[in-house]
Amino acid sequence: MAKSQLTFNKKERAKKKQQKKQEKQERREINKSNNNKGKSLEEMFAYVDEFGNISDTPPTQVYKFKEEDLHRPVEDEDEFLYGKVSYYNDTGNYGFIRDNQSRDTVYFNDKLAGKTLSLNQQVKYKYIRTKQGNQISEVELI
Repeated sequence: MAKSQLTFNKKERAKKKQQKKQEKQERREINKSNNNKGKSLEEMFAYVDEFGNISDTPPTQVYKFKEEDLHRPVEDEDEFLYGKVSYYNDTGNYGFIRDNQSRDTVYFNDKLAGKTLSLNQQVKYKYIRTKQGNQISEVELI
């Protein structure tokens, strides 16, 4: 007669494994019954009133848009700034314009300017903000 391949230790490990599996299943059932995550869509809504306060109740009256709310404010970016060329590299054809009022510098090159600028030349310009820094978008000689 052949001896059984299942030893006492193997039987105990199988029992423990089965018991852990059973406990895990029971915990899963308990968590499923106590779950409160499945809220309805209306319970998750948040409302903002005209003053910016957040609440969970819907507004009692509908906000009436004013004509001035629909128009974008006019920005002062259309105005030219005044400055002078503070640095110019002849070999690279690039340089910097220093603003007369704020003393900020703005990068330019001959391709962006559309003309060749020289050192200490007075200019009026507009600039845009790029990820490398401020860069001219338009420039005119004074």
